[in-house]
Amino acid sequence: MGKTISFVKGKGSLSHNNRDFVADNVDKDRMDWNIYYIQQSLKEAYALLFTSAIEDYNSKQKRKSRWVTDYLSDIKNSGNNEKPFYEVVVQIGRKEDTGVLDVDGKLSMDAEVAKMILDEYVRTFQERNPNLYLFNAVLHMDEATPHLHLDYIPVAHGYKTKMHTRNSLTKALQEMGIEPATSKLDTETMHWQKRERDYLMGICRERGLEVEFIGEKRDNYTIPEYKAARQAADELNAELEILNAEKQEAEAAIASINSVAEISREEVAESKQHLAEINAEIAEREKRYAVYEKKIDKVIAAGKPVKKELDSIRSRTKLLPVILGGEASIKISEKDFERIMDMAQASGTLEKLNEAYDRDIDLMQGKIDKLTSQIQILKDKLSKTETFLKMKGLLEEFKESLKPKSVKSELKEKKLIVAEREATRTKDEIQKRKGIAI
Repeated sequence: MGKTISFVKGKGSLSHNNRDFVADNVDKDRMDWNIYYIQQSLKEAYALLFTSAIEDYNSKQKRKSRWVTDYLSDIKNSGNNEKPFYEVVVQIGRKEDTGVLDVDGKLSMDAEVAKMILDEYVRTFQERNPNLYLFNAVLHMDEATPHLHLDYIPVAHGYKTKMHTRNSLTKALQEMGIEPATSKLDTETMHWQKRERDYLMGICRERGLEVEFIGEKRDNYTIPEYKAARQAADELNAELEILNAEKQEAEAAIASINSVAEISREEVAESKQHLAEINAEIAEREKRYAVYEKKIDKVIAAGKPVKKELDSIRSRTKLLPVILGGEASIKISEKDFERIMDMAQASGTLEKLNEAYDRDIDLMQGKIDKLTSQIQILKDKLSKTETFLKMKGLLEEFKESLKPKSVKSELKEKKLIVAEREATRTKDEIQKRKGIAI
């Protein structure tokens, strides 16, 4: 069965790492077994790394208040989540399979192999990571399992403003060729940690040791616990892929809705124009109807009421005798005959005018019914569009886009058009004058 490897962030307790104080889990008799590769104070490391950049920056400042006098303190008090230094703890095996002591109280074979692997890893760390300055490195052999505490300061170069060399973990990793972050779940630090784990695993395999990582944030996971955590992470990634797919579908739907909305706006504009034309035609017809009504009133007012007129004429008629059979006939004066004809003509004119009026009314009603049906269809389309946009939280933005331009905006556009025309006309006149001068 293979051993586990733990590669995690440490607390960065330099006094603990260097055994300035001794915790309860430390075997004092084995403290001499520890290996202290580097023990440089943080202040000394900062002076070595950043003094040149600080002096160069200060020499360019006209006001002394802008000088950098304590860069380490500036980093500690920074609001950018910067840290003065970072720590990684590297461990091979667990106390159950890689305990430092064997049954006889001597260094176990498994711990000896782990020690050699960790020793090789720490001795190549700085060469592999030139932008992570290793100022404190210790291999502990006085606790349950062999493990490393590596403390480093990120150093980034090439800044064009302020100090040209600074403490920046992200830029330092990128300067070493680490791929940039793509999200909070895929950062430069994660990319670097993977590279270091792969390197450490390679050393283990070269020495014939089968290993498996047990996590990135904690070093007390069992292998089943780690596998369960990985399964949960895979499920989360699957959910993220589904959410991304749904996001793409939503974006496509919004694009489609915008297209439909544009068509709907055009149809509404056309319908409004059509309605305005119908209203203008109705107004024109109403003017004509008013003329017809005046004519009718004039015809009616021109003569006496029909019944009274007919009674008067009837009183003056004379019955003629029937000659050789046939129907009876009457005799009226020529003047009365003309009056009857005028009344008949007036009655026919009124009837024709009324029929024309009714036909026009029916025609207009048909057009209005058709337009009403078209507008209702558009309203239904807009209603469905608004329902979808409301569900997506885009309704207010859509309504705002449908509002007509303000008079002020239209006037501004017209002024721009007039100005362009005036500029063109002036240019043409100048060209003509040049031609005349030549």
